[in-house]
Amino acid sequence: MSKILVLGGVGAMANETTRDLVETSQFDEITIADINIAKARTFAAELNDRRLKVVSMDANDVSSLVKLMQSYDMVANGLPRIYLEKATMAAIEAKVNITDLISPSAETLGMDEKAKAADISAVGGVGITPGITNILAKLGSEKFTQVEQVDVDFAAFRAIAHSPALLHVILWEFDPRTDTRYIYENNQLISQPPFSGARVVHFPEPIGTQTTYYVPHGESRTLSKNIKGVKKVYIRGTFPPDAMRLVKSLYDYGIFEAKPMFYLNTEINPLEFIKQYLLSVPEGDQTDLWGYSVQVEVIGYIDGKKKMYHCQTSHPSMALWGGTRAYDKNVGIPMSIGAQLIAAGKALKKGVDGAENMLPAQLFADELRKRGFIITEKMVDLA
Repeated sequence: MSKILVLGGVGAMANETTRDLVETSQFDEITIADINIAKARTFAAELNDRRLKVVSMDANDVSSLVKLMQSYDMVANGLPRIYLEKATMAAIEAKVNITDLISPSAETLGMDEKAKAADISAVGGVGITPGITNILAKLGSEKFTQVEQVDVDFAAFRAIAHSPALLHVILWEFDPRTDTRYIYENNQLISQPPFSGARVVHFPEPIGTQTTYYVPHGESRTLSKNIKGVKKVYIRGTFPPDAMRLVKSLYDYGIFEAKPMFYLNTEINPLEFIKQYLLSVPEGDQTDLWGYSVQVEVIGYIDGKKKMYHCQTSHPSMALWGGTRAYDKNVGIPMSIGAQLIAAGKALKKGVDGAENMLPAQLFADELRKRGFIITEKMVDLA
């Protein structure tokens, strides 16, 4: 009997992991672990699958997580970033394979030998970016004799405050205090300021042409390590124009680093106040277009000729893909695919690493296409 545990399986993104597991997996039991038991039970009843179970969890207690994980064959972690290290540590102690939406951190990569000793695969960054982007970069790099450069761009179209975690993400991306906004050049990771590295990218419609900027995603860290010989790695992204204008204004006016202030004898933090405002008004969760597209370009040599592998993703329209779920599916479905590949014995190695080094790229891309993802690829000759 095979069983999978989905941590935070009713959350904004991981609910699509749970849905895809119900629709496509061969697991005999699919358990949603969440702090909001009432919401999880309602969600399970909506999905109406006999394999679904619901359990409570305490993500802050590693020993409790270990005890919970021990009876499962696979764990899919959809919890926020702050629980990454605890979940990975618990999986190693419980000796259970795990996938995560969050990129491997320096701390989790440092657990590599312990994971190998526990005979498990802990795969970080199995969403869209990181995740699909890493897989496509690996797929492209495998076509080259020598790889020189990888460019990753994404356009994430959703409301700025769709959830507290997603609001945190967009603000963190462009916060001047975030020092992991890396590019990889000259054998080193180099931190970049917010709104730097502007690049015009022609994404598939309806997203269309957008300007992307350097962001602190994990691709620069893991692709530079896992793609042999690569000399440059750049990761850029953008969000809907109205969200980008708001975040740029917060940056321009110094709100990110503003000190607490007194208003009507009450001390307030300007950025925290703005966060709460966005989460409390309908406009914070409204935008016309919900969707996601990524572009991956790999430059290198094939038989001495310089070429570029160009790849983009798109997906069915909002009308065909569940409205706002057209965004969520891009993030949650890849983690289900990763978990199913590992459960089927397809993991490429044991230890802790990114998706590009742990999961078979072509099989992963094939599974995306089965679920409606549109992936276009072409090889371009360069002078």
